[in-house]
Amino acid sequence: MNDNDIFEFLVFLADQSAKITMKNFRQNLVTTNKNTSNNKIDPVTDADKNAEKLIRELIEEKYPDHSIVGEEFSSKDRDPRYKWYVDPIDGTKSFISGIPLWGTLIGLEIDGRPAFGIIDNPSTKERYIGSTSVSYKIYDGRQSIIRTSEQSNINDLKFGYTTEEMFDDDFTKKVLANVTEVVGMTRTGGDCYFYGLLASGYLDLIIENNLKPFDIIPIVPIIIGAGGFISDWKGLPDYKNGNIIVSNNSRNHHKILDIIEQVR
Repeated sequence: MNDNDIFEFLVFLADQSAKITMKNFRQNLVTTNKNTSNNKIDPVTDADKNAEKLIRELIEEKYPDHSIVGEEFSSKDRDPRYKWYVDPIDGTKSFISGIPLWGTLIGLEIDGRPAFGIIDNPSTKERYIGSTSVSYKIYDGRQSIIRTSEQSNINDLKFGYTTEEMFDDDFTKKVLANVTEVVGMTRTGGDCYFYGLLASGYLDLIIENNLKPFDIIPIVPIIIGAGGFISDWKGLPDYKNGNIIVSNNSRNHHKILDIIEQVR
């Protein structure tokens, strides 16, 4: 199992998943709310479930001993050294609203470290794939190496996050307000699409909260392979506690960590 094998398999998984998701995109979909604890909506569709089911089946067929963690179904615990993370439709709210910024996330963790990942945006036909050593964008049949931007002035950073609902207490709201105040530009609503933009040099900073491991693990190798920095809000490589900072370079990353520390 070498790098090329994994890259080819990730592309294959994304291709097969897209056949299901694109068939259902901008159609009249029946949605179910997974959130029963409060008034917030956490929708899921048959497209989410069917795409994840197919991805799981294909992984199990090729790597029957590997573990799998997905959004819509229970985890499959096998060999802990190899663990796949699957989010069939990251941005289901965008998906059911006809907004083309949703995507499919698939990642492989080896010995507890994110090693390979893909962000597939079928509706825009953009695909980002990487390991911790190199990352690529695939578009219109062409594959090109991607790198994060060289922007070093925090006041000129292009900052993105998905929704203010992620920042749901006084501390996280203050972090968002303080970061927004110092950066040059802020955009929202990007889901996983924003991470591909950062890896390819268009955005400079992403800060998010209340994420799940399958939202983050597939993204980590792509960011690192493109020269970016990614950590939790304490600057640690803990990608499973729900909060994340992604920066174009180390200098900006540490500046953002300083801002967060001042809020604590």
